[in-house]
Amino acid sequence: MSIITTAAPSPAARLLDSAPAGAVLGGAAHSGAVHDSAVRDSAVLGGERLAALAGCYAANLTLRPRFTKGSRWARRVLAGPGHEAWLLAWLPGQGTDLHDHGGVALPAAAAVAVVSGLLTEYTVRPGDFPGLRRKPLAAGEVSVVDDRTVHAMRNDSDAPAVSLHVYSPGLEAMRTYLLDETGLAPSRIKRAGEDW
Repeated sequence: MSIITTAAPSPAARLLDSAPAGAVLGGAAHSGAVHDSAVRDSAVLGGERLAALAGCYAANLTLRPRFTKGSRWARRVLAGPGHEAWLLAWLPGQGTDLHDHGGVALPAAAAVAVVSGLLTEYTVRPGDFPGLRRKPLAAGEVSVVDDRTVHAMRNDSDAPAVSLHVYSPGLEAMRTYLLDETGLAPSRIKRAGEDW
């Protein structure tokens, strides 16, 4: 089954099509593991490249996402040199906690492409009086966050939404935060694939 198709499939996409029910990372298929040193140790991609990959992958999806009532649905769909892509499905009202993409060894930058529907990104605005910046994202739009940004995504609309997220390096963990008038306070660490 092809998850992402392009006119000329990348080597990683071709491996994914032929791999057993496991993950493809750095050109090697393996089952069960969520992360691999080949993705983590590759060069980190810049924001412009991440945005281009997210837009390309989102435009060429063939996997149908699943919508679940309990929480958003997430599945890693592709990994290539220095990056990985996740497909997420959001019912109205579903969202993330405020979080960063701080991995164990190296934090990840990210690009989010909205495939369908409408999502809202809330980004922490630092300063003496911290707050949140609200940015609506419609289908076809891409948002890029650096490896130090704290943000949240939420489907504030009345319709389901689908998004494609590309992380570089591959995402190992997210740290969640609480925000009040005194600033950010760490809340918990969520490991990729285990806690979401």
